[in-house]
Amino acid sequence: MRLSKGIGSLLVSAALCASPAWAQPINDQVRIAARALADEGFALYDQGKYADALDKFERADALVNAPTVKLLAARTLEKLGRLVEAAEKYRSITILQLDDKAPEAFRDAQETAAKELAALTPRIPTIELTVQGAGAELATVMLDGKVFPRALIGVKTPLNPGVHRVEADTPASSAAIDLKVDEKQAARAVLELKPKTGAEAGGGGDIVTPPGGGESPTKAPPGATQRLIGYVSLGVGGAAAIGGLGALISAYSTRSDMEAFCEREVNGDTPCTNKSQTNDTPVSPRNYVNLRSSIDTKATLSTALFVVGGVGLTAGVVLLLTAPKAKPASPTKASVEPWVGIGSVGLRGTF
Repeated sequence: MRLSKGIGSLLVSAALCASPAWAQPINDQVRIAARALADEGFALYDQGKYADALDKFERADALVNAPTVKLLAARTLEKLGRLVEAAEKYRSITILQLDDKAPEAFRDAQETAAKELAALTPRIPTIELTVQGAGAELATVMLDGKVFPRALIGVKTPLNPGVHRVEADTPASSAAIDLKVDEKQAARAVLELKPKTGAEAGGGGDIVTPPGGGESPTKAPPGATQRLIGYVSLGVGGAAAIGGLGALISAYSTRSDMEAFCEREVNGDTPCTNKSQTNDTPVSPRNYVNLRSSIDTKATLSTALFVVGGVGLTAGVVLLLTAPKAKPASPTKASVEPWVGIGSVGLRGTF
């Protein structure tokens, strides 16, 4: 329905010319502002920008509280597919109490709203939500992310056409379905609760114990301890291997120091020895003895660390490769099946 700017302005002007008993006194500033908002709304409506037009009409309605402006807002809601809200807006017009001084345009708006409400009502679809499975009576039901009143479960409830997300949740089970609802459709959604996995039921680490006692479902996965030991072995082996390499490098550095010393101090036929002042027995200088001892110690340490590193790395690899692996959980299959009843159709399913 295309709005005429002239007709729309006339309706608002009629509203602004009267001050009904329920309305606040209207001054010139309010009149001008409301008229400007209505004019902007008409232009946006004709351009198909219904969301923006609705904002203007609702602002104007807040200023003048007139049936004529409410009628424009109701028609815009209908264009947006918000049939439930549009019906309520039409109904709010029909129940307004007009006094004898109310403009004729107000009475015409009420009559028009009643006719358009009668035409709109059959188009509004309904949905009947049902929850089945263990704990269904405790389930929290959500429709499009908002809590669905428990009093409406199992009852036909009006809603706007379109795709809707329906969910049910309990501490131990859940269900969800996406449902497309068309105008005039009487849809029904049956949510079949299915047990949650351990992580979902645990709520971030809490352990859920099944009724009647028994083991907690949140057991450590098979091979977890063996894999932990394997990683520790890899860490120890790697550290030992690095330490052995460091000791070996240090030994070679000390050997270089020793060779440099011997080149400076050689004093006889035997390398790096001096002959005694009292006999011909070779005597090694103290610095040479210290360097030689340090080289032997570092070489021995390097060998030991390499052995430990090799054993640790080998054990770690073997432990990780032979650790039992958890069997992958079989994925939950999503299913949707049609539901047909007398005068109504819908879908039921689980995800």
